[in-house]
Amino acid sequence: MKHIHPPTECDRALKEKVITDGDIAKSVSWYEQNWERISIRLITSLTIEGVTYTQRWQEIFDYKTLPAWRSGQLKGLAVAYVYLTLRQLCRGLRERASP
Repeated sequence: MKHIHPPTECDRALKEKVITDGDIAKSVSWYEQNWERISIRLITSLTIEGVTYTQRWQEIFDYKTLPAWRSGQLKGLAVAYVYLTLRQLCRGLRERASP
């Protein structure tokens, strides 16, 4: 299965990566579409770049992080707690699926 992840737009004038609310929403959509596959993979832990993802991580993400993001409580932290986390998870799943 091909993993689709939202692109990070680049502000050429500032030469900085700009992650929009739309990028965050697309990453959440990717997570929701792949939730079951992720859950099955996390039966055994998955370590990516020193971060270990488990089913407990997924439970916290589903019941604490996502509701906080949806209600606007994360504000400037959404990039770190939602977008970058899901980007890392997506990349790790893709790398583990490669032969």
